[in-house]
Amino acid sequence: MKKSILLIFSLIILSMLSACSAAIKAVEALVPEEPEYEEETSIDLKEPTSKAQSGEFSAEDLFSTTLFKEDPALLQFSKKVEKQITKFDPNFTVMYRGKLDWDTFEEQLNDLYNILSFVNPYTAGYIENYNWEAWEVDNGYEVDFDFTYLTDAKKEKKIDTYVQEFANKFITKDMDDFHRAKAVNDFVVQLATYSDEDASEGQSVYALITKETGVCQAYALLAYRLFLAADLDAKYVYGYSDNQLHAWNLVNVNGDWYHIDTTWNDINPIEPYAISYEYFLVNDEKLSEDHIWANENYFAATSNAYDFMHDMWYADTVGDVVYYNSMTDNMVYAYDLATKQNRQVTETACYYLAAIDDAIYCSDYDNGGFLTKIVINDGSEEVLVEEEVLNLFIDDKGALLYETNDGKTHSQNL
Repeated sequence: MKKSILLIFSLIILSMLSACSAAIKAVEALVPEEPEYEEETSIDLKEPTSKAQSGEFSAEDLFSTTLFKEDPALLQFSKKVEKQITKFDPNFTVMYRGKLDWDTFEEQLNDLYNILSFVNPYTAGYIENYNWEAWEVDNGYEVDFDFTYLTDAKKEKKIDTYVQEFANKFITKDMDDFHRAKAVNDFVVQLATYSDEDASEGQSVYALITKETGVCQAYALLAYRLFLAADLDAKYVYGYSDNQLHAWNLVNVNGDWYHIDTTWNDINPIEPYAISYEYFLVNDEKLSEDHIWANENYFAATSNAYDFMHDMWYADTVGDVVYYNSMTDNMVYAYDLATKQNRQVTETACYYLAAIDDAIYCSDYDNGGFLTKIVINDGSEEVLVEEEVLNLFIDDKGALLYETNDGKTHSQNL
């Protein structure tokens, strides 16, 4: 006879990673509400928001894969659950016969999402919420599950096609690992707008590719799929930052592991074209300044080979050259990825920059945020519009798009 030892436990997944609030990565624009322009106007420089570790949580609060080593039966139990999830089965039963006592096993049931992230992180992302009911049986426990899913088989087929189309369009055989990783980072950042609403749709990859909005779970899961499609070994990392749950990726580039946080490289929800590389190919030492994770669950990231990228804020790439505003001095530089040479283009504090072969277009924060053209060869400048502009972007037809403070979008042929 079954012995009921716990009636029902319900866990709502959607609230877990929707906690990656926009405040984590938002960049505050220190702009007066009513700027007064004189002959030469200026506005305060923008600065990245500082981030911090979680004071309320520690790595000990996260699931450790050492438990799988101590009790292989738990891993087998998790694999059986994951197998049913891949079928989008709403109701199923799985037996557990292992070493864990009831209290420890109950903790793992309550933390099932985290456990499944190490069996198959992408499948774990299917889950919206679940209930479980357990009974004690001979030498173990029988667990009945009820699952609700964020996605379904039809949506996942569309995602599969989307991922393959990305690889066909953006990944070439002659690309090295660095450029493959950068292609994924740039694609996800420019595709996505961060959602600060606690909505289940914000968790799913399908919502991210169709509505182009989501939270950190969706960012990291889509990036995970794209890294794999780009022939890079990658992991999904689950942890904390700023007292909230957070997710990002580990990627292997030329034999070394690095962290990439596409959510935080997406500077601000209201700045759709802005790319940062502050959290691109980062080692453990740097990331631990504001992220917490269970280190034993993942490969160590010790290389500092790409530290030069972490000063790049408001960046645009043309060919092998990254044009960027420096987080250190707010000036504009050009970094040639082929020659590994860095040079200053101008002393102007240039934000929302968009570049073509011979010029950079930006919002000149040394001059009221006016739309300014900077010639790359000599750094000469020309004010094109005497009005503060933002969200610059050069489209496929070569037209410069930008917004003004009244919310209107403007277009200018180059």
